[in-house]
Amino acid sequence: MRHFFISMKQIILFFSLVVGLASCSNQQQENKEFNQTNENKAFTELESTPEDSNLIQLNEAIRKDINNPDLYVKRSKIFDSIGDNQAAIEDLDRAFRLDSTNLNTLLAQAKFLGSRGKVVMSLNILEKAKQLYPENTRIYTQLSELFLMGKNNERSLKNADLAIKYDPFNAKAYYLKGYNFLEIGDTAKAISSYRTAVEQNPEFLEAYLELGLIFSEKDDPIALQYYNNALEVNPTEKRALYSKGMFEQEHELYNEAIQTYYKATKAHPEFKEAYYNLGYVHMFYLKLYREALPYFTDAVEIDPNYYQAYYNRGYSFELMGDINNAAKDYRKALSIKPNYDLAANGLTRVTEDI
Repeated sequence: MRHFFISMKQIILFFSLVVGLASCSNQQQENKEFNQTNENKAFTELESTPEDSNLIQLNEAIRKDINNPDLYVKRSKIFDSIGDNQAAIEDLDRAFRLDSTNLNTLLAQAKFLGSRGKVVMSLNILEKAKQLYPENTRIYTQLSELFLMGKNNERSLKNADLAIKYDPFNAKAYYLKGYNFLEIGDTAKAISSYRTAVEQNPEFLEAYLELGLIFSEKDDPIALQYYNNALEVNPTEKRALYSKGMFEQEHELYNEAIQTYYKATKAHPEFKEAYYNLGYVHMFYLKLYREALPYFTDAVEIDPNYYQAYYNRGYSFELMGDINNAAKDYRKALSIKPNYDLAANGLTRVTEDI
């Protein structure tokens, strides 16, 4: 009998440009299918910030100090975070007109352009900044980030090293080194760099997540320590909760996994994968078929096209002997994904019994 469940082997964490990206792993060979777009979407939700309050404060500060370029840079970042690109550009232009050599302005311009794929323009601005401030660690950190985005690991590592040269306590530079080493396949150096990053900044959540992921793939229980460290920094961190739950689930810590997924659903009521995995743990591991049903139902209420949840709810009904409801869910899964073999096979099983 074949089943499907959600897992995650890799969360790609790019410090400023990507909040998170999750991909699935499988406990059985049959379970390789997953809706990547929907899962990715679940890990790219930005945390809410008090933009309105910050804007009011910055507007007042600008009225009092209208020629301060740093204030316009700060406001541009808020506009950028809420998707008002035009207002962000206008503030960056104002800051540049006030002082074309202001480091904060140059770095903000470069980041804004780089995040929109205008890498050459971003690089040119950073090169100008480097000429003006040749020993500034922030410039080299941002250059490292930009080259990492462009998959140029050699130049990214070189600039990260320069950032550390001018500031040996630059946690972000160590993090970027770790990310580069991971990309080129040197896991040992990646671990060392990430660990140094959290030594320099004990609240570096992204580094804890990366370390947790690396050790999860090694089946090393120390992964839980790193996920817990991340949750100490942010108790509602979505990726940490999901990753921790998956590690517990895959290592037969079912009660712990249920508790972790439950926390995830309370912190993020629209977190369909957490509901789904709650259903899966109850159904597949604990054989509590009736208890699994509401979790799969929660998942499909959040996402009516969640065909995997329909399938497993149907399978729970089948295991309970409720053939009619099982057939309904298998048909629903097939209406969403007609070539879904698990649902097709399930429908064949139950219709033979009718």
